[in-house]
Amino acid sequence: MPIVKKAPGIMTREVKLEEPVNELLEDYARFIESNADHVINAVIKKVLCGTGLPEVARARRAAQPGPDKAPPIEARGRA
Repeated sequence: MPIVKKAPGIMTREVKLEEPVNELLEDYARFIESNADHVINAVIKKVLCGTGLPEVARARRAAQPGPDKAPPIEARGRA
C-alpha cells in the first residue's frame, strides 16, 4: 500500500466573483500563507461534501445517457 496517495486531477475553471468576495478570498489566502486556489478547493469540499450532494450528483451522472448509452430505437423520438 503506497504511503503517498496519487495527486488529484487538476482542472482549470474560470469563475467570476463579487469584488468583496474576491478581496476576502485573497486576504484569507495571504493570512494562511497559501493561494486562492487552495482556499477555494478547501471551502467547496468543506461546504458541499457533507451535504449528500456528491452521492446525488454521481447517481444523476450514472442515470444520464452518454454517447455510449443511446436510448433503445423504439424510445427515440418520443418525449
